[in-house]
Amino acid sequence: MDLPDCSPHAQRVPQFRFQSAEHAPGDALALWRDCLSRSWELNVDEGAGAVPFHAEAHMWNMDRLMFSSGRFGPTQVRTRRERNIRADQFDHYRVILLREGRFDCDAEGRRTSLTPGRFVITDMARAESNESCSASLALFVPRSELDDALPHPIDLHGLSPDNACANLLAEHLVTLEARLPEATLPEIPSLSRATVNLLAASIAATPVNLEASRAAVEHILLRRARRFIEMNLKEEELGAAMLCAQLRVARSTLYRLFEPLGGVSQFIKERRLARVHELLGASALTRSIADLAEQHGFKSAAHFSKAFRAQYGYSAREVVREAQARRPAAAAPNRLDQWLGGLMH
Repeated sequence: MDLPDCSPHAQRVPQFRFQSAEHAPGDALALWRDCLSRSWELNVDEGAGAVPFHAEAHMWNMDRLMFSSGRFGPTQVRTRRERNIRADQFDHYRVILLREGRFDCDAEGRRTSLTPGRFVITDMARAESNESCSASLALFVPRSELDDALPHPIDLHGLSPDNACANLLAEHLVTLEARLPEATLPEIPSLSRATVNLLAASIAATPVNLEASRAAVEHILLRRARRFIEMNLKEEELGAAMLCAQLRVARSTLYRLFEPLGGVSQFIKERRLARVHELLGASALTRSIADLAEQHGFKSAAHFSKAFRAQYGYSAREVVREAQARRPAAAAPNRLDQWLGGLMH
């Protein structure tokens, strides 16, 4: 498994590889399922006559975007549930372009069966399931990057544009796969902006959800609320009153926005826990667990410990011990879920 080259002198785009062929047949599926476990429930067709499991994934970190190519078989069913959304806290759109095979997606009732050359967009803050045996390309785009590039709010979850710009984007993604291994870091910001703009153009040209419906407006309000929370996790007064004043909405509106996420207070607690988790896993940790917990709004060590274990299934001390154990080794993350976690920060 190749690790990202994050040295100061590296000029190539950081990348990550997973190849099942590099592992024993009995281990490859377990390793791949473990890599995906925070974000997806994975089931693989291992019935009689099924081809042996194989997974090849090559990923590039493009500034704030992530691009990947992959080939997977036999049929894999991936399900993203509420617990996965809360666990990884990704606030991104995902674009899947089918190259070969099949990819069927159910985005909260909006169903799409891709044909080669077509893509589908999903919102990673919402539930989804897909079934595939395919070669595909994927692009992960921060919500703010794409929403800001669109002329009006659009419900993107499960959208599969079919127009001239969408065809151009598909060709662009195929070119990215061929050219990214040669690209240098200074080229990436402009390349990322061009990719987002082309994606926005393919969406804006689709005659879907053009009216500024209440649901679309509330999606934008929720995005702004989540961004404000992320920037103010250390504020002692962070809560419903502060958010209502910032967004200029009534409490009833705010509570309706956060109801699918477990409520305002619950969401803030989960984001604070996620931030503390990140800091505890840093190789250069200088503060104690108690200090970090208090700094992020947890006045009781017992309350923090209980909440941390409830969200992650293990203790904060285990995170510190794991970070200390890998400290002498390269600082780059060596797990797919850890590398993907960098998208949130």
